[in-house]
Amino acid sequence: MDKIAVLSLSMAMIGGISWFFFGNKDDGKKPENSSEKIKKVELNISGMHCAGCVAGIEATLKATEGVITASVNLATSKGVFEYDPSKISKEQIIQKIKDLGYDASEDLQNFEKKS
Repeated sequence: MDKIAVLSLSMAMIGGISWFFFGNKDDGKKPENSSEKIKKVELNISGMHCAGCVAGIEATLKATEGVITASVNLATSKGVFEYDPSKISKEQIIQKIKDLGYDASEDLQNFEKKS
């Protein structure tokens, strides 16, 4: 009986954590019919070691006002972010990533991959 309770609680916790990181975050942040307002930036990100690093960066940036989408790839050390430049700048996005303890840069020439 105890094993069933532990299993049920574990499954509920895994479901909750998955929903938190990967659930639908559509909270009306996309500008209405104004795709010309949206800009896209691809950044090189170093210092990531695992999927948790990726999830943390994506979750933080998705929760930031002005950021519409955030997609980070651990294998390529790149992140693609769509944002509304009237609310946030690419420099502020880079600073947010640096505040999390990673390095981010748009410049591939002077970028050193640290993993």
